[in-house]
Amino acid sequence: MIVFKYNLYVIYFLTFFYPFLLHADTSDIVKKGFDLAERQYALLYQDHKDMSKYPRSADRNGKTTFTDIRDWTGGFWPGCLWYVFDYTGDDKWRDVALKWTNSLRQNQFNTNHHDIGFVMNCSYGNAYRLTGDTTFKAILIQSAKSLLTRFNPKVGAIKSWDVFPSWDGKHTYEFPVIIDNMMNLELLFLASKLSGDPIYRNAAIRHAETTLKNQYRPDFSSYHVVAYDPNTGAVLSKETAQGFSDNSAWARGQAWGLYGFVVMYRETKDPKFLQAAQKMAEFYIKHPRLPQDKVPQWDFDVNQAGFVPNWNYRKADFETIPRDASAAAVTASALLELVDYMETGQQQEYLDVAEIILRSLGSPKYSSEVGANGLFVLKHSVGSIPHKGEIDVPLVYADYYYLEALMRWNKRSHRLTQLMKQWQEMNRQKTRALKDFQQQKFGLFIHWGLYAIPAGIWNGQKMEDLGSPSVAEWIQLVAKIPRSTYAKLADQFSPQSFDADKIVKMAKDAGMKYLVVTSKHHDGFALYGSMVSSFNSEQATPFKRDIIQELYDACLRHKLDFGVYYSHNIDWKDGSDAQYAVTKAQHDMLNKKTDAFGANLWDPSTNSFASYLNKKAIPQVKEILQRFKKLKYIWFDMPGLMTAEQSFRFYKTVYDLNPNIIVSERIGNGMGDYAIPGDNRIPDLSEHFTKPWEAIGTFNHSWGYKSYDHDWKDVDELRYWLLEIVSKGGNYMLNIGPDAQGNVATPVKKNLAILGKWLRLNAEAVYGTSPWTIAHEGPTIIRITDTEQREKEGFKAAFTASDFWFTQKKDFVYAMALVVPKDGIVKVQSLNQNKAKVKSVEILGFGRIDFQQDNHGLQLKLPKKIQNSSLGYALKIKLG
Repeated sequence: MIVFKYNLYVIYFLTFFYPFLLHADTSDIVKKGFDLAERQYALLYQDHKDMSKYPRSADRNGKTTFTDIRDWTGGFWPGCLWYVFDYTGDDKWRDVALKWTNSLRQNQFNTNHHDIGFVMNCSYGNAYRLTGDTTFKAILIQSAKSLLTRFNPKVGAIKSWDVFPSWDGKHTYEFPVIIDNMMNLELLFLASKLSGDPIYRNAAIRHAETTLKNQYRPDFSSYHVVAYDPNTGAVLSKETAQGFSDNSAWARGQAWGLYGFVVMYRETKDPKFLQAAQKMAEFYIKHPRLPQDKVPQWDFDVNQAGFVPNWNYRKADFETIPRDASAAAVTASALLELVDYMETGQQQEYLDVAEIILRSLGSPKYSSEVGANGLFVLKHSVGSIPHKGEIDVPLVYADYYYLEALMRWNKRSHRLTQLMKQWQEMNRQKTRALKDFQQQKFGLFIHWGLYAIPAGIWNGQKMEDLGSPSVAEWIQLVAKIPRSTYAKLADQFSPQSFDADKIVKMAKDAGMKYLVVTSKHHDGFALYGSMVSSFNSEQATPFKRDIIQELYDACLRHKLDFGVYYSHNIDWKDGSDAQYAVTKAQHDMLNKKTDAFGANLWDPSTNSFASYLNKKAIPQVKEILQRFKKLKYIWFDMPGLMTAEQSFRFYKTVYDLNPNIIVSERIGNGMGDYAIPGDNRIPDLSEHFTKPWEAIGTFNHSWGYKSYDHDWKDVDELRYWLLEIVSKGGNYMLNIGPDAQGNVATPVKKNLAILGKWLRLNAEAVYGTSPWTIAHEGPTIIRITDTEQREKEGFKAAFTASDFWFTQKKDFVYAMALVVPKDGIVKVQSLNQNKAKVKSVEILGFGRIDFQQDNHGLQLKLPKKIQNSSLGYALKIKLG
């Protein structure tokens, strides 16, 4: 009946609440599990609005059953929602999870049971991990304080239930400790990290040591309950409450213990806890009664000789022994963390078992149909058969640990290895495109956007007075301009002087072979008519023109290769805080520093970073690729705190739509097709690149237009950059930043024109060449390390007639000089007859010339025409 009940509004509701999002390289078991979770929880959330009642299970008719805030399972429902958000990155799940998490706020003061760890860590712990909201710290610490009220130093353990009556009715114990309590220790470790107080950590260690001593048998099966004397700490009894018999191995109890001791090793690195966890794992994995699908019976010892229940058990009531999917889910999650602490050779067996469990739980046997099973994901779990409660039904904590295990599977290090293998295979398909790129040698970079309007000045202050970095396109960050204020700059953006043809022709005449322009920079403003975000030049400005389209068309007309820059990680308008708070929360737990450089911490958007990726960044990249079919390059920038999976997702998005596009290394995590040595930096010869590389540089000291920066590179400096880079095997991409009207500075146009004239004469020595055995000879040594160094020191060089830069192509070596000797006599020491046999020498643009070669080098006299040149010359030398 439930299926038909929901069919009436499934189509309407799921179109809003269940988008089929693209997930990067997701394995089938993960995608399948979360797809089902999204469908089921969308229905459950829509149908259930009472935030004082928490979904826990379902009755035999498939109707959802609920519990209240006092129950130990209340935190699992928001925890499940957090995992769905973690996987999808969709903010609607974040918002729902926050609502349900905050409904548990009063539980931070609950001292009535030990399971506050379950309740608060699964809800608020995940909330802190996935949002970085520091207000959750105090709640988690207070929750740990409440849990600590149940710690007895005499016993060395945390009291579980207030009392425990034995099944035989003869005893009632005042200090029972159940194996489940190992799961609550993670909250204590978290509280110590957040507060800096070791009291919580110390209590957790004591509890684990007491449990290991008293609750485990030699085969590392566990007793469910150990009762202690609260006054002396003496063990009074070892029994069961939910297992088959006092001496049996209750399946979920085995899982609780395994998971708990994995956490203990993670937090302490004490080898005794790792050894214990491995032995517990071995007990489960190698148990002779573990079914092939690795989903255990509710107790490993049901109906076995030597195991006698002391509760009212009737074998006839169970024709088939119930399985417990919750025990399997907890075990899979624990194994997927445990393998991180083992030797490589030991990992595979545990990974195999975890995968079998996940595939089993994802099969129709254990996974629900949409609309059924109380709207939970997993079927066939067991609460407590001795208490005749929740037998062969869904359980919210089975779902929780199943989703956690799926996330762990998705994020495992071996998965990252798989991603890199996939990346390498895609990268190998770009051999031809990369070879073509290496032949280009010289390109134009264009940084342009709304930041050209303030031009480095905000409220009368120059950027250098406001902070760092001082490059004009960072003015929104440096001046901490609110998003709404910055957006108003779009009203002023109307660059009537912009002419795509003139810019492209200027680049071509300068000898440039490709052009890359900022389609969207860190401010989130796009220079093309995006259907994804209206914050663009066509829709948000009075200009109402598609700048990228115009430049693209001009490049096609003038036969220049075209590429775009796209700021994928930083987006001050829509990219939240570039996941800084989330990353910091996780790093704080590991005592690692977190770099906030570039993140919007002054006025971040309210959406999550994951939502930004899903709803803006990835869709815009797709949009660009689909519109500009002949795009050659995409220049991602500032990967910051991006994960490998996030970088891979961008790479694969590009590859799937156009496998010939090459991607800059600033996509992050080693997944670029070509390297970038740094901003305004020429690498040293000692640096060896395993990929093609491109040096990028500004014409003055800013990428975007800065009204008061007029320190333009002259022709000699530009030629030095180009020769130094090309002789080392790289490409040089030189940047311009048009002003708010679209004008290019006059010195830029003038110097590029002169450089173009020189390149037309010496093109053969530059394009399509590779490094020779020597890059440079001569006395002039200049190191260009970064923008700040060039700005501070200027460009100081006194090139001599003895300075040469070398390239080669086929049988020819090219020697390029910036200075003509006064006497016309040329001496190239590196071309002595011990180095190579010279067969002929030609001056490019002039013709062949006589020469002499001896042990001291190559010598020749330049013609008068060349001696009068102010732009130097290039020799074409054929080797024999």
